[in-house]
Amino acid sequence: MAKLQEFRDLEIRKAIQGLDFEGKSVVVRVDYNCPVSAGQVTNNFRIKQSLPTLNLIKEGGAKKIVLISHFDRPEGKFNKEMSLGPVREELEKLWGEKISMPEFNEDYRRYFRDIEEGQEKIYLAENIRFWKEEEAGDSAFAFVMSDGYDFFINEAFSASHRKHASITGISSYLPSFAGLELADECREIWRKMTVMISPSVALVGGAKIETKVPVLKTLGKYYDKIILGGKIALEYEKYANENPEADVWMTKVQLPQGYSDENKFDISEEAALEFVEIIKDAKKILWNGPVGKFEDERYAVGSEIIARSVSQNQEASRLVGGGDTIALLEKNDLLDKVGFVSTGGGAMLEYIGDGTLPGLEVIEF
Repeated sequence: MAKLQEFRDLEIRKAIQGLDFEGKSVVVRVDYNCPVSAGQVTNNFRIKQSLPTLNLIKEGGAKKIVLISHFDRPEGKFNKEMSLGPVREELEKLWGEKISMPEFNEDYRRYFRDIEEGQEKIYLAENIRFWKEEEAGDSAFAFVMSDGYDFFINEAFSASHRKHASITGISSYLPSFAGLELADECREIWRKMTVMISPSVALVGGAKIETKVPVLKTLGKYYDKIILGGKIALEYEKYANENPEADVWMTKVQLPQGYSDENKFDISEEAALEFVEIIKDAKKILWNGPVGKFEDERYAVGSEIIARSVSQNQEASRLVGGGDTIALLEKNDLLDKVGFVSTGGGAMLEYIGDGTLPGLEVIEF
């Protein structure tokens, strides 16, 4: 936490700048869990955000760079549909570098030994969740991934809330540091959340309100209003009935005053416009999660109205995050118009609630 607190107060990026990569072999944990359709990456935001760190390592003279990422939820088994092949192609196009990705081998010791002994400069390992040891946080698996390397760089803020082998295990065996994007996200989330400006509003979508209560309690300290959308708004009434002694955050909650369909897959246009009145006057905005089942065009109207409203309030301090939120913004050509965008959704909320994440603690950041 000391390094994290120090970095929060800095005006410059620190992280891995100044490390000597000349002739070194480096393992980088990235998060390339990107939307893929028909074998093509449809949203490359997370890949783009990793490039400054990758360039810094490459231009610093690294002998070898090994990238590790998960994709989807293969449950510890090989699944051709969840291969990182399309991601490798997109990364090569964006980075302009040749990247080797060996075919999956169930024997992870042999797979990573072949990479370690290989002659190529840049490797992308296959979907790390093809090996069940990853999500189990297996220390032997983490050791094999680290064996023969000089540094570990965590450039996967969006996965740093997981206690998986490639997130919290490799750092036990290598000198470990924060990537540039991860460091920026920590700084900007903390800064934008804690600056005290009124009026302010936090919009939170998704589901499982019980898991989000710690975050909502923290948001209640820093925001005047908390708008709940999506399934979490439907769960709130039950939660409020079971917790009649309202906490501070509960007194700030705003719920949708109508839905567009009987299944409540989207809020009504009128309800969305009521939220717009709050958003357009806000001087500080946090948004994580659409307010409906936006992936279906029939239920995307409410979320799109919210997205346009956030993008139009250019004077507010804005913080946006979450894979679904990013996909919605990309679809509506608004990704570069909503302020600071975090690569993480669940990670961003947990960081707000706890002030740290497992993947940050192990690198003492």
